[in-house]
Amino acid sequence: MSELILHHYDFSNFSEKIRLIFGLKKLAWHSVEIPSHLPKPNYTPLTGGYRRTPALQIGADVYCDTHLIARELESRYPQHSLYGESEQTQNQATSECLAAWAEGALLWPAALYITGLHADKFPKSFHDDRAALHHKPQPSIEAVHNSGLKYFQEMCVQLARIEALLAHDKRFLLGETLTLADLTVYGAPWLLETVGGKSAVIDDLPKTRRWLANVAQYGHGNMHVMDANRAISIANDTAPETPGSSTELPVGFSLGDSVKVSPRDEHSPAGGKLVAIDEHAIVIRVDNALVQNIHVHFPRVGYRLSHAKPKP
Repeated sequence: MSELILHHYDFSNFSEKIRLIFGLKKLAWHSVEIPSHLPKPNYTPLTGGYRRTPALQIGADVYCDTHLIARELESRYPQHSLYGESEQTQNQATSECLAAWAEGALLWPAALYITGLHADKFPKSFHDDRAALHHKPQPSIEAVHNSGLKYFQEMCVQLARIEALLAHDKRFLLGETLTLADLTVYGAPWLLETVGGKSAVIDDLPKTRRWLANVAQYGHGNMHVMDANRAISIANDTAPETPGSSTELPVGFSLGDSVKVSPRDEHSPAGGKLVAIDEHAIVIRVDNALVQNIHVHFPRVGYRLSHAKPKP
């Protein structure tokens, strides 16, 4: 099996989710550090234009979005399951439902607050990039700071819900075993303290404070640093895995079509040739000046598939 290569940056909460999966599953992996904002000259060509972090590379296959990455790692490395040793179907469903809250209503007030409170820790280019991503005018550092502070109370309300979820006094959200539910919810308070240091807000939530320590103890597995050029060489020197059988294609699409794939809540599409699609994933072939014959995988849920140009 080809080695695992994670393209990520240090303070990415979504990357931390995958790093902890490596820790839970006791996996060896290679770390390729990418910029936190555009331009990402070695990353976006590898993903066909997709800009979100992280992506998991396995040979010439690149998996985007942590939901799909987690699914792929669980399939390849079922030991130390992400869903515990019993009631796995229920735990998986619960994890997916919690993710809808944790990576939306919980995360974004915390992310906006912490990047606002510490706006001067980030370069102006970082704030400009995030504003452009959401079609907003370029802000001043002072404006980012003042805007972020408005999210403090909303963040506190959401963080208090973690404390309520831990009212059973178990080690983890679903009991005594670490599951994907924990790794998903963990991102917001982890980001708060990674950027801003130990938080008095978390200190007021003692069950949450203990739970954070319980999750962190799993670590990040066995990490080795890899140069981006080496990762690209591996991609180009490896044949992509043969995709599974495609299910019924969406109306108007055929395999081989030039398509775009983008998150439904963001217009930053990846482009390539459609090579496979099923109920879980969309796979496109990417060829450009940097990489050739790379298969890039996206989740089916939460992503938009469109033609790169109108069909005649």
